[in-house]
Amino acid sequence: MAVTPFETEVRTRAGDLVRADVYLPEGASGPLPVLLGASPYQKSLRRLPPHPIFPFTEYGPIQFYLDHGYAYVAMDLPGTGRSEGTWDPVSRQEGEAVHDMVEHVAAQDWATGAVGMIGMSHYCWSQWNAARTRPPHLKTIVAYDGATDMYRDWMYHGGIPTQGFFSSWLFGSVLMQHQLNGIDFHTGGKDQFVYDALSHPFDDEWQQRRSPFWELDQVDIPVFSIGVWGKASLHLRGNFTGYERVTGPKQLLVAHPDSFAGAQRYFFDEDFHRTELLPWYDRHLKGVDNGVMDRPAVRYYVNNEDTYRSAAAWPPPDAQTTAFYLSGDHSGTVTSLNDGSLTSSPPTAEPDSTSWSYPDPQWTAGVTVFDTDGRPDHTARVTTFTSEPMDRDREFTGQGVLTLHASTDQRDLDLMVSVYLVPGSGTARPTRVSQGWLRASQRAEVPELTSPLRPFHAHTRAEPLTPGTVYELRVELLPMSFLVRRGDRIRLAISNHDSPIADAPMTHFYGQKVGTDTYHHDDAHPSTLRLQERPR
Repeated sequence: MAVTPFETEVRTRAGDLVRADVYLPEGASGPLPVLLGASPYQKSLRRLPPHPIFPFTEYGPIQFYLDHGYAYVAMDLPGTGRSEGTWDPVSRQEGEAVHDMVEHVAAQDWATGAVGMIGMSHYCWSQWNAARTRPPHLKTIVAYDGATDMYRDWMYHGGIPTQGFFSSWLFGSVLMQHQLNGIDFHTGGKDQFVYDALSHPFDDEWQQRRSPFWELDQVDIPVFSIGVWGKASLHLRGNFTGYERVTGPKQLLVAHPDSFAGAQRYFFDEDFHRTELLPWYDRHLKGVDNGVMDRPAVRYYVNNEDTYRSAAAWPPPDAQTTAFYLSGDHSGTVTSLNDGSLTSSPPTAEPDSTSWSYPDPQWTAGVTVFDTDGRPDHTARVTTFTSEPMDRDREFTGQGVLTLHASTDQRDLDLMVSVYLVPGSGTARPTRVSQGWLRASQRAEVPELTSPLRPFHAHTRAEPLTPGTVYELRVELLPMSFLVRRGDRIRLAISNHDSPIADAPMTHFYGQKVGTDTYHHDDAHPSTLRLQERPR
């Protein structure tokens, strides 16, 4: 980048001196609208290229926006990089620090006073977080790939603690990167966050301070929320709930990248910014009447169809609920612990159940085992339920829920659920199209936030199970959109463990689980997978 930034600083309401780098277009004259990005990833690291080996490069194409008449401000959050204070990730106090920087830069002579926010992942967390504090000069956010509920979206999936991402993010992207720059782990209290997070296994006050979700209904500025299917297990849920909660002008786009690396690459694609983000910023920061608000409220990529469709809302108003019932009958399609079926007809009165014991003696890489040629098999040692081949093309778009009747010989059980699209022909492998998690002792729901297809679990305390008792457990499935072509099948996979190959980096702490669980699927216990389906 040809432009050399200069540093600005402001004393926050908490008394911390926080700093940011300011990039202005070369030869700029007159005030400019501002795009602000805030993260703990050290503004000095803008020198590193966007690459999956540097997953924390999430700021977007700075030069592109300078060329289009914007100032770009890159802020170090309190307790990180050049900013003083204590690092308290995504806390409300951190959001207030961003608020104070927004107001500071808006008052500078090089700024018009119109500020928007930019950036993906953690930068997006900062956008949701700052927006809930309602800075007067924050005119819009474009929330690309970012969670809103720290507890439910990634820290404790369904009440089950994540481990892989938490470690790689905290140590690899924050602590060790600071150490390489001569900043000690202890500076800013950064070393304490891991202990704080693990000390709050329920959605208590500490957790809720890190969840902008609870205050987003107060946000009335224009919001463009952009989710990415490939980041479903980390951020996708937040882009949907964020879109739903805010009350001002808003749009939702769910984009096609199918991996963490793909999401990062797409955010540095200037054509993507030219088509999607720049028009939004031009409208809300420059007042350009470019028709961007005439776009459909919701646009989404349909997986396996390779096309985008639109809707007036999410879930699409014309989506209807389709039920698939779990059955012990063998599907004959896969090697798994049970090879069960999904049927379109409710179960009969005869008792029907599936039992399995854990830890499975053949698990090798988490649940993954390897065949004689060394190829990984992610389903051989989990329970599965597979549908008949579809008799027509069908689009499943919207929300989903698994209602599972389960018992155990233990005082608790964990559910890790995946929904797969299984191609009917060729050698293509099954593709995961949704997933969900639930710790049974945290099955209680919040009625006012729960809908028939989307349970919202309270996660405020544990209610241990009585061994042998059958419980109805409702597992929230992540939003989805996929086309099942004629001859394809849908498969449900259930375990209490995941795979560092298939699920990385969003793997979970296994703990001390030893026992036998039983899934019941008969007339008295109709375990059911419900998905929303749009007419074709």
